[in-house]
Amino acid sequence: MDQTLVPHASENGSALELKNEGGYVYMFFEPDTAKKQLYYKWRGFLLMDELSTGYGKIAEIVREYNITSLIADHSSIVGPWNEIVDWLVSEWTPQMNMAGLQKMAIISSTDLFSNISLELFLMDNNHAKYEVKVFDTLQEAKKWASQ
Repeated sequence: MDQTLVPHASENGSALELKNEGGYVYMFFEPDTAKKQLYYKWRGFLLMDELSTGYGKIAEIVREYNITSLIADHSSIVGPWNEIVDWLVSEWTPQMNMAGLQKMAIISSTDLFSNISLELFLMDNNHAKYEVKVFDTLQEAKKWASQ
């Protein structure tokens, strides 16, 4: 599947969107280099290649900008994403450990299946050197990630 990374204006000046071949924006990124934070938001029902492309981009931004905290907004995810959990635990988490990630704030979805996938990730991700907390609101997540 052809996916496009599109820059656009944002509060911090350097936001990016990932679009699938149909032009649907399934992921939005907004790095804040001053705070060493990366906010990203997933949207819709996510396919495996969208998930792997998105998490690959997260890893790239974390390394490039020395990001120490992630704010992962899952509030607009619909459906499960458990097919990528094993890869996240075995491949992505070690990359984040090596990159120096310290915190990952996750805003939960209202979708039951997405939250089941999140629980699987949290249960299996026991080799993370970064702290992970789940929040109901973006405001709570940003506050914790900034502490």
